[in-house]
Amino acid sequence: MDETKRAWEEVGEGFSKLGRIISERYRQLGEERGTRPSAEEEGVVADAVRRATEELDRAFTSLGDTLRDDDARAHVRDTGRKLTEALDVTFTAVGEEIRKAVGSRRSSGPDDDDTST
Repeated sequence: MDETKRAWEEVGEGFSKLGRIISERYRQLGEERGTRPSAEEEGVVADAVRRATEELDRAFTSLGDTLRDDDARAHVRDTGRKLTEALDVTFTAVGEEIRKAVGSRRSSGPDDDDTST
């Protein structure tokens, strides 16, 4: 089996397990509080968890399939490079603004409103 596919299947399985854990804790919390949900409410929650799990599985499967596509991988690399460049420019600009702000505070000297002397 392809290593990438296996890795994404494990992610999907992890989310499925997480969905079951959340469902079980929801049920337990209802029992602890003495407010047992009706069979209809339990069915609604179970259905919502199932649908969410299916959507996550579909999303991660789509992501895994996309990452195995050569053109998509090239696009991901290009987009990642552009993101890195944008972050670099942004942090450089923020750093310059901070240096200016700190520099102007230092050049103005200590506060002259000290009346304790």
